[in-house]
Amino acid sequence: MKLLQVVWNFPETVKQPFDMYYFYWPLHEAMMRGWKVEVLTFQINAQQCREEVIDGIRVRRCPAGVRKGKPFSRSFITALLTTDADIILCHGYGEGRSELALLLGRLRGRKVVFVPHFHLYPYRRVWREWYDKTIGRFFCNVSDRVVVFTEYTQQQLLKLGVMPEKLCVVPHVARPDIFASSPTRQPGSLLRRAGIARDPLLLGVGQLIERKGWAYMVRCLPAIIAHFPDAQLLIVGPSQPAEPDFRCSLLQLAKDLNVADHLYIVQDNTPEFILDAYRSATILTHPSFVESFGMVLLEAMTAGLPIIAHNGTGIPCIVDDGVTGYVVDVRNVSEYTRSLLTMLGDPLLRQRMGDAGKKRAETYFSQARSADTLFDMFAEMTVDR
Repeated sequence: MKLLQVVWNFPETVKQPFDMYYFYWPLHEAMMRGWKVEVLTFQINAQQCREEVIDGIRVRRCPAGVRKGKPFSRSFITALLTTDADIILCHGYGEGRSELALLLGRLRGRKVVFVPHFHLYPYRRVWREWYDKTIGRFFCNVSDRVVVFTEYTQQQLLKLGVMPEKLCVVPHVARPDIFASSPTRQPGSLLRRAGIARDPLLLGVGQLIERKGWAYMVRCLPAIIAHFPDAQLLIVGPSQPAEPDFRCSLLQLAKDLNVADHLYIVQDNTPEFILDAYRSATILTHPSFVESFGMVLLEAMTAGLPIIAHNGTGIPCIVDDGVTGYVVDVRNVSEYTRSLLTMLGDPLLRQRMGDAGKKRAETYFSQARSADTLFDMFAEMTVDR
């Protein structure tokens, strides 16, 4: 059996902590089960090799077409039409690459699994609503199977008219190996070097954009500091070209609320710094109100951190409210603040929730569990071949 995976990027760092491991583990599991595997992707930059082998996985990168990153590349189309595979696994949604691979795979009589990275915005542009209900639904239904990451996304696609027999929930997987390894430095050393203490330290990880909800967290800080004068909020994440001024507006909000000295925004995405932040934090807070999954939640649980997150989209499928953390309406700042104060004021509660989260990450979100679900689905698809 051979598995061909079509993705938008497959970097050399795919196995590193906090990178695109979700593209790596299905291929690794396939090789462990005796399958041949291959990746078809695009060159993101000129430094990437056109073809290489990463941990036994053949990776072919096609130059982008006239429109960079879009499917209009002759070499990409040729590769899809000539590469043999029993199953084609297509990641993406709405950008054309996975849809093209899906159509060409079906044209060649191959079994095709569509993995739509379906972003569930609570407010939609008219054109996106139209796409979801027409073209998006068509591609889901023309696939042999559709893999989603949470039950929430499954329900959203059912509402769009995707056939229920097509859908299969395969969650992202936890990586306990990252946090089990001995740190090369004393925990907190990189944070202290950046001038960040941790008594207590509220951690947020994610892009500096409005929909991540950071402004709601900043609005909680005055009440938090009134009870915990040394409290600090650390947000680790990059600015985005679409919202270049968001970081400045967040800092201005903190200044207006007289909490600027308690807010740190660090745009350091190195695995070493992120790992140090997880190991040093008191809790993880994730006020994002748009998440198809939320990998940072899984990372925090694996690190043994209790969580306070927004109660919308896919988040309640990950955080067990009252068990591994709290899921609240973060737009209700009073409710959000009460949950933060409750958790900060109860070390035993934090320990209990952190332990429960770690156990949930290592069981429900284990690689073995997700792999069994995925390859049972593959077996059903190929039983007649």
